[in-house]
Amino acid sequence: MNLKSIRERFSSRALVIYFLIGIGLIAIVTFIYSNYLIQRIKIETETTSRIFAEFARGTSVDEERLVELFYIEVIQKIDFPVVLTDENGEPYSAKNVRSKDLRSAAEKLDRVQDPIPMIIRHGSDSTLVGHVHWGLSPFTRSLQILPFVETIFLIAFLFLGFWGYLIYRKSEEEKIWNSLARETAHQLATPLSSLVGWLEAFKGKLPEEISQGIQEDAQRMRGVLEKFSRIGLPPRLTQRDPTDTIKHSVAYMRKRAHKNIKFEENYGPLPLAQFDDILLGWAVENIVKNGLDAIASDPGSITVRTFEQTNAIYIEISDTGKGIKTANKIFKPGYTTKKYGWGLGLVLTKRIVEEYHRGKLTITRTGPQGTTFQLIIPKVEQ
Repeated sequence: MNLKSIRERFSSRALVIYFLIGIGLIAIVTFIYSNYLIQRIKIETETTSRIFAEFARGTSVDEERLVELFYIEVIQKIDFPVVLTDENGEPYSAKNVRSKDLRSAAEKLDRVQDPIPMIIRHGSDSTLVGHVHWGLSPFTRSLQILPFVETIFLIAFLFLGFWGYLIYRKSEEEKIWNSLARETAHQLATPLSSLVGWLEAFKGKLPEEISQGIQEDAQRMRGVLEKFSRIGLPPRLTQRDPTDTIKHSVAYMRKRAHKNIKFEENYGPLPLAQFDDILLGWAVENIVKNGLDAIASDPGSITVRTFEQTNAIYIEISDTGKGIKTANKIFKPGYTTKKYGWGLGLVLTKRIVEEYHRGKLTITRTGPQGTTFQLIIPKVEQ
């Protein structure tokens, strides 16, 4: 599933469901783990209380009974690794240690926790009889890593939520611009039909050159409206050489450029590609028009070059205009540097190339000497 399909399926409802499920899971996990901690603490408190109760009974309880109780309630229930060594450091007993090499196991435990000396006191004298080498229990280790796990989970949850919000916002923006484009096409279709009707009514009464020019522009306007009406709809892909489509679009823009602009065209041999003839032609026109607007009334040139490289077809369009000062913003919807611009041309061009044709639109050069765009579309694998 690509990013386009994710945006199409994403909605405010999906975002709300995501956060509700996420918050619910956090609450459930927190509740279960909290109960687990409470039960462990309850068991340990109960054990301590039983030993204290026996001790509090006073002299009626002999030392043997206390030792037995301590062994049953504490020693047998130890769940952490422990190794006992004598005064010379030789291990003689262990519990919850998997390694058979008790000396190495004791050294490994000492790297984490300091060993506890076992000392027998005789009045003012004391004798060291060994050490207790110990480690943390699984329960304690889980408590240590819990803050890190919670932090990572929370960051991931918030990151995915924010990413989803950005997708939703971008999806809503695209829906607005798509609806605007289709509504514009719908509103202009009626007066265009009337214009064609009037042209038929005045047929023979206008000079042939004027009548032909109006008819060509009306036909062209119809093509533009068809392009706008297809924004947001699936492309009609065909498999062929795109050179003719590119040439046709450049020829159309050449007719509408002033006489001080020179067009240089270099079309290399291209492999087959899957593309929508109308939409790809529109993308080329938009880039050329952007170059013509940058040159304005000054003398200049537009260079169009096509070539094959690796697994893609490159359409390179350069102009000698003034360059783009805010190149990082020109693909944002609504952003324009023109006085009466809508900020739609390059946005639609980028969508046509990258989403409809799975290609890429980039600016390879911009500055006072001009700007170069590259339209890259994948070729058909033979």
